[in-house]
Amino acid sequence: MTQQKPFSVTDAYGSMFGSKVEETENFLPNILPLNLNKPLIQSVMDRAKRENKWVLAFVIGTKPCFYKFYGSIVAANKANIPNFIINSNQHYDDVLTRGLTEFNLQNQVASNLAIRGDLAQKSAELLMKVSWLARYLKKKWPTVTVVPVVLGDTIMTAIVPVAWMFSRIEKAVQVEAGLRSMAPEVMKRYKDVDIETFIDQQFYGKWLLLRNEPFPEQWDTYTSAAGSEYLFAPVNLNKEHLIREGYPEKNIWVVGGVVVDALELKRKEKPEKSVFDIYPQLEKGRWLRVDIHRRENLTPRRFKAIIGIISDLVKKGYNVNFIEMSATRNALDYYKMRSIISKLGKYKNFLHTNVWPEYAHVVEFFDSKNCLAALTDSGGVQEELNLIGKACLTCRLSTDRPETVFNAKSNILVPPISSEYMMKIITHITKKESILKGMENAKELYGRNAGHRIISIISKLIGKDERPFKWAHEALGLWREKSKGIEYL
Repeated sequence: MTQQKPFSVTDAYGSMFGSKVEETENFLPNILPLNLNKPLIQSVMDRAKRENKWVLAFVIGTKPCFYKFYGSIVAANKANIPNFIINSNQHYDDVLTRGLTEFNLQNQVASNLAIRGDLAQKSAELLMKVSWLARYLKKKWPTVTVVPVVLGDTIMTAIVPVAWMFSRIEKAVQVEAGLRSMAPEVMKRYKDVDIETFIDQQFYGKWLLLRNEPFPEQWDTYTSAAGSEYLFAPVNLNKEHLIREGYPEKNIWVVGGVVVDALELKRKEKPEKSVFDIYPQLEKGRWLRVDIHRRENLTPRRFKAIIGIISDLVKKGYNVNFIEMSATRNALDYYKMRSIISKLGKYKNFLHTNVWPEYAHVVEFFDSKNCLAALTDSGGVQEELNLIGKACLTCRLSTDRPETVFNAKSNILVPPISSEYMMKIITHITKKESILKGMENAKELYGRNAGHRIISIISKLIGKDERPFKWAHEALGLWREKSKGIEYL
């Protein structure tokens, strides 16, 4: 019998767009086992049974999830709601998981799912592993309601509610619900208008729904809502999207941005070691921080424009801190463009660093006089800079935080069409004092104490003996079963 070749990734393209795998009959990849903290699970589930409460399972998928969930986890602990963390463990190095220790969450992790691979493999592993965990908890504690709390627009946000609903007939809670990308109408005709009009039309012109990107995050958040019973939206615009899509208004709450709790904490606390001690170069002058990681920005024309603008900005005298994220690293190698970045090392106004592990350092820099602005494709950074009072230059053709542009005016889209076009926009903004000052003094959109607001609402739902799934006869108010009566399903 001929031995079949194992699953293999052929090049860096995989981590950018989805792995190229060798076609063999042995199509199943190696899958790591999930890990359970059984004593923690036993303690939390037994307590929930005694107290007749839900268990909240906070689902963490990526680096930002650690600090975005911080406020809700602290609030749940204060409210005495049993809870634990399900960690995808898809990021398993110290840099991308520092949030566990930075926010002291390591003792609340009930399960490490140890998912690996490209988007398809991650999704398949999540579906299987989360379904197994859901059934495991159901078998051992059949009367305890366990509600996954998913966040934002990661693969975890999409797949966990599906796995849970199919396995337990219980839906999830989605936090950061209703993130729907929009694009300014002027983006279609950027060639026909000058830069001042292009910016002005972002602030005051018409906007269109354009849910193609970010990819796959727009699919993730849209799918997640369908598998979630209760939806917590950052701003009213998100609520409007959800209502238009048919979700009942009584199940939607506007609670502000979930990053606010961790951001407030880190603005008050100084890190043990300052970011300016780690990178003393940042203390001289004002710096533009550049971080790029979205898949759509790794496509050939856009990525060439982005690397081109980094080079052009440095050569024009701008202080540029380029953060090399894992996706960017792979793209630099794949497109053979690393030499462009390497050659910039001779300039004193260029600082090339890896991802900063601690969220405290990111906040410290953004909050300092040394931060000019950020050129980013991150959704969270658009929120953070609105709250901190710094200009955000979003390297996208659309954004799922459009309110930061047409409502707050703290953000402007700088589409990666070409490095020349990007330079015109950035130069216009940074050289025109009125625009930059206006962005820095924009109104804050995302409130305070989001975690407390979320948990207060969930506490009331638990107190009213609500269930995170309703059949049609219950949704219509016709009758309610005395018991769940669904174990046979």
